[in-house]
Amino acid sequence: MTDGEGAAQPDGASSSGAVPRTRWPIAHCAGAGALAGMAVGAVDGVRAGMAVGASASALLATMLLTVSLDGLVGWTAGVACEVLGRLTVWGRGARPPAWARAVGFVVAGAGAAWAAVAVVTGTSLRKNRFLAAGLTALAAIGAGVLAFALAPAVARLAGARRSSRQPPRAPSPALAVVGPPLCGLASAVIFAAVARTRAPLHGPALIERSAWSALAAFLLPLTLSRAAELRGPRWSDPRLWLAAGGVYLLVGALGVGMFWENDLRFAPWAELIAGAAIAALGIGLCFGVMRLWAQRPPRLSVPGVVLGLGLSAVVLRASENEAGRKIASARAALVGPALEAGRALLDFDGDGYARALGGGDCDDSDPDVHPGAVDLPGDGVDADCDGQDATQALPPPARMATLPPNVPADLNLLLVTIDTLRADHLGCYGYARATSPAIDALAAAGTLFENGWAHAPSTRYSMPAIATGRWPSAITWDESIWWPRIGANMRTTAQALHEAGYFTAGMFSFNYFEIGFHRGFERGMDLYRSDRAALHVAVNGPMESRGSSSREMTDDAIAFVDAHRDRRFFLWLHYYDPHLSYEPHPEVPSFGSARVDLYDGEIRFTDLHFGRLLEHLRQTGLWDRTAIVLTGDHGEGFGEHGVTEHGFDLYTAQTRVPFIVRVPGVPPQRVRAPAGHVDIAPTLVNLARGHAEPSFLGRSLVPDIVGPPASDTDTRAVFQEVTSERGKKRAFVTTQRHLIWNETPSGTTECYDRTRDPAEARDIWDVGGDAACATLARDLKRLETGLALPPGAAERLVADVTPPGGSAPVPSHPAQSSLGDLAIVRGYDLAADRVPPGGRIDATIYLAPQRRLERGLRLRYQIEGASGWRRTIDQVPVGGLMPLARWRPGQQIRDRLSVVVPPGAPPGRYTVRVQLMAASTVRAEAPALQVTVGP
Repeated sequence: MTDGEGAAQPDGASSSGAVPRTRWPIAHCAGAGALAGMAVGAVDGVRAGMAVGASASALLATMLLTVSLDGLVGWTAGVACEVLGRLTVWGRGARPPAWARAVGFVVAGAGAAWAAVAVVTGTSLRKNRFLAAGLTALAAIGAGVLAFALAPAVARLAGARRSSRQPPRAPSPALAVVGPPLCGLASAVIFAAVARTRAPLHGPALIERSAWSALAAFLLPLTLSRAAELRGPRWSDPRLWLAAGGVYLLVGALGVGMFWENDLRFAPWAELIAGAAIAALGIGLCFGVMRLWAQRPPRLSVPGVVLGLGLSAVVLRASENEAGRKIASARAALVGPALEAGRALLDFDGDGYARALGGGDCDDSDPDVHPGAVDLPGDGVDADCDGQDATQALPPPARMATLPPNVPADLNLLLVTIDTLRADHLGCYGYARATSPAIDALAAAGTLFENGWAHAPSTRYSMPAIATGRWPSAITWDESIWWPRIGANMRTTAQALHEAGYFTAGMFSFNYFEIGFHRGFERGMDLYRSDRAALHVAVNGPMESRGSSSREMTDDAIAFVDAHRDRRFFLWLHYYDPHLSYEPHPEVPSFGSARVDLYDGEIRFTDLHFGRLLEHLRQTGLWDRTAIVLTGDHGEGFGEHGVTEHGFDLYTAQTRVPFIVRVPGVPPQRVRAPAGHVDIAPTLVNLARGHAEPSFLGRSLVPDIVGPPASDTDTRAVFQEVTSERGKKRAFVTTQRHLIWNETPSGTTECYDRTRDPAEARDIWDVGGDAACATLARDLKRLETGLALPPGAAERLVADVTPPGGSAPVPSHPAQSSLGDLAIVRGYDLAADRVPPGGRIDATIYLAPQRRLERGLRLRYQIEGASGWRRTIDQVPVGGLMPLARWRPGQQIRDRLSVVVPPGAPPGRYTVRVQLMAASTVRAEAPALQVTVGP
């Protein structure tokens, strides 16, 4: 390839009769991309390891993974660019007729338009229109640039017969100056079209946004092509790059100025910078190799191909090291997304998990076996790949404790939740700044739980846990609304207290709680208000809003107290101001202008007005008969573990919250035993002297409040969970350890020693040998199984499923009926050999699978009686817990059949047959039992 206009010449030809055409060596761009990726990966690996203070071995494992994987990413990008480049050059080496060129650009432009419309419609229901607009713009610009590159090849194909063999026409260098503004303009048009409303798109609005996006994406390749034909300086002219650099800076500055506040600061900058560095180095190496081989280019760059294969092998091996994979996935730029994409490609059984690349699937041929599977207790199958069969482990129902006689009988209850409030930013938890004088005074008068925890790092899951006394995964949800509702069958704290004789009220200042959404918080409330949410105006979907409401919320609470002071009341008051964005307030001292300074100022502002409510209780004489529970719904990240937000992680910054309970007549104390949000509901009902609520999974904290505190060796653990677009994570936290299982996508585990490392800066999981961490990991898996199964499932499975090699019960009526080569009917138990008409046939059928049964098979019982009477019953064995796809050879299954015989059924001998059905076809059939029907 030559400099000049950049046109390479065909073999034997020359431009101006001087410069011979050089060949483009095959696979050299792949090798250049690989080398560039390895260089970037080396830097990124060191950066990631140093960010977490990794040991020498962990740093080496991290670097090995980042170098090999970034190199493989660069190699893959180089291959793609080389294929695209060859197609582009091939297309520009012809002069197709005008109609063929038109066809080429119409076809290519239509592809770009289709990509834009597909993303618009695919994100039409997303409430965060900024994110949807960004995705649409990226898809449309990428498809438009690709269409510009491929349009000449499409045109050549369309008009191949009239094409003349011409030297390839390289794009004009003017494209480097004109192209970025064109792409930026198209992106702005698409972004504005999609983001004009924050509501989900539907109907005419969806058609309008799709039309604008399609038009911008369609015109982009055509305008870029015209720009590529403009005359300009040579590619080697420094003036070109000075002009292009100025344009790049101008477009970039305009983009940052327009979109930084709402969008660009949340962009994946690490990934973008790493990708840009690989591209820049790769392009430089690519052109350098081309010049080096200009005189004698090889037909095939063997080192480039071998390098790609070698990098693939190293990635497969290096990704199995959990320490390196964990650090690189969390801190390195490209490793997490690349491994996730690779695991999706290597997931051979389609269950969402792969065996390779740290996917953890112990059987990639069985979609029922993977790390995220529900491991049925006692069936002898390690379905979740943790090396053991599961056992159910749910806590016992909450019990009510006896209150001391000096606690007022007519106790009022005040529950205060403060959004985004970290425990370690309050003075009573050791914070140096004076952010919380009122809360500190409340803590000094009550019981402060040093280890208070949210079960989830976001409002939409932590607040339902407070409302229902259940972990998020133990709540049934109504998914018909964005941010789901609490299921209609879930009991709430307000319902329990209303039935205990309290006047119940809730006041919330965030639009998530708007009464029109009926998310369940209003259930059991005699008074419900969410109108103060209007004081907070969203600026970036649900992630950020501006405005304050603490003053107004306190005014409303004071008015409520005055109106209901003569009756027992329960008031749930939710303050929202500490949530992003952080704004200064002249009423309170300023701590500075940095992000964390403004956050502390928001806490002080909320504390100021909450203090007014506490003072009003004192002035009205209600202080001595009002119990107060104060907590935060979740925390906030300020750079710990690289997290500057909340909603996606379970680290202490996002989940450790203040937990203060002040009960009149109970002396103040500090308690080290861990407490979680699910404990609030049973505690409030206990303070109300109500009856235990069977649906509450938490424990009453009254014994810790009124009795001697638990010892420092208390082994109670708080369960935590989050499932989001960034993965599925589960955790257990005790006074001494915090274990976090990053179930998807990385499949890694972290464990922190909270006694020696309360900031959780050093992960001790990879060190090994910590028995407390290993025990928590086992208990966490057991609890996950318990939450996934209906009540009594574990006992049912133990009773009715014998694992391979176990000693199975013997049927009272032995048999050996064959269901083909699929299973055997071993016999049956019958409650009664004779059943009167209108009675019930109660039987247990003993089944033994002989091989793995294919998916789609189901079990049917066919009952045949006298005079042609017949009835069929389809059921999933063992109460719905053991579908046939879960059966394994060697298991012994006992399925219970209960059938009512109609009163008019003819007397005689009845036969029950077992059938294995595939759709409507009987695959196998065998008699199971006989019973006599008659008086």
